[in-house]
Amino acid sequence: MSTNEGLRAPARTDSADPRAARVRDRLRSAAFELIEQRRVERISVSDITQLAGVSRQVFYQHFRDRDDAVAQAVAASFRELTPGDGEDPRAVIHRLCEFSARHAELYRNLYPSAASQQTANAYRDLLHPACIRLVDHLPNPATLADFVLGGIIELLRLPAEGSGAPATAELLRRRVDACLDVLSGPSIPGGLDSASGSELNT
Repeated sequence: MSTNEGLRAPARTDSADPRAARVRDRLRSAAFELIEQRRVERISVSDITQLAGVSRQVFYQHFRDRDDAVAQAVAASFRELTPGDGEDPRAVIHRLCEFSARHAELYRNLYPSAASQQTANAYRDLLHPACIRLVDHLPNPATLADFVLGGIIELLRLPAEGSGAPATAELLRRRVDACLDVLSGPSIPGGLDSASGSELNT
């Protein structure tokens, strides 16, 4: 098993028991709330269990450790970004831009940590099909999709890691679209005007 596969493997198979699912959701909600407030290294398993109102023994029935709980909490929050049938792939990427802007503090607290790698894997799982669709008219689309996917992740991640004010959803969308327009044409009639393109350097 590769390192990434080990990171991505769940602590246990999710139980179909509704009670277990509710407890798991409470733990994920607690972990998500905490990562929006402080850095990963300042969160403990006890912090998560106290906020969720469960014991440490119950916690370890669902997660391997703190980083696993945090990563799964963030990954679960991506459900709102899941594409619909036949949806424009750019719409999925734009929702991720909005999510990243809305939860900028979360990303500041997440990177760098072991949980950030798991989160990046969840990003890839979500975005890879959209990236394939964006470049399937070009030569070697599988390799190009990996390249585009990595670029999108960097465009979203770097502003969150910087010391300045977090980027807005609009600015993130413009940056991503400016890159995607080169590959697949404008997302709206006329594409980005010169003023929008200048946002890349702001």
